[in-house]
Amino acid sequence: MALTLYVGHGSPYAWRAFLAIEHKKLPFELKVLSFSKGETRTPEFIALNPRHQVPTLVDGDFVLWESAVVMEYLEDAYPAKDAATSLFPGDAKQRALIRRLAREADDYLWTDGLMPISTEIFFGGEGHVPDEAKIAKAKVDLAKELEYFAAQMRGKFLAGDTPTAADFTLYPFLAYIARFELKKPDLAVVKLIPAKLAQLMGRIEALPFFGKTFPPHWRS
Repeated sequence: MALTLYVGHGSPYAWRAFLAIEHKKLPFELKVLSFSKGETRTPEFIALNPRHQVPTLVDGDFVLWESAVVMEYLEDAYPAKDAATSLFPGDAKQRALIRRLAREADDYLWTDGLMPISTEIFFGGEGHVPDEAKIAKAKVDLAKELEYFAAQMRGKFLAGDTPTAADFTLYPFLAYIARFELKKPDLAVVKLIPAKLAQLMGRIEALPFFGKTFPPHWRS
């Protein structure tokens, strides 16, 4: 086995794969690419992944991208010996639930609530003035989705009492909410996180491998 995981610190999609591979306790080599230095667009990386995205997983001569699929592959190729290190534990119904929750986090929480705010705050370009009307609407959608996910919890984590692919998909999005507020203190979005989800965040952050996955530049 020769697993290599390419990530970029601050990407929620790369972060979920990083959390997932650590959760499974698989040996791997980590390669951190710098977005600001254009390292995802070098000829060498594009030859590996023509979409120049992170995460990118290399397993011998097999290369894979798309974070949700990377997690599926890790589980299929390296089955967990027990539920505690599985990304998709349980029977077919339980695994479908995990996949559904992960998909909903991408399709609704991120797309409707977080992406519009991220676009206005981080990606508007030099001189961009955030559109407060777009942000206000996104905050309404964000609050609705956060309440939805809190209501979906079936234990200490989203799908039970052990973390799964659903939690590793959701957590980076929740962490982004606090990041938004650091960038724009008057945004007042952290208070939108329900207590149940705040507790889930604390449980993820207490995992023994969490610290090594946390974006270093977020510590300052």
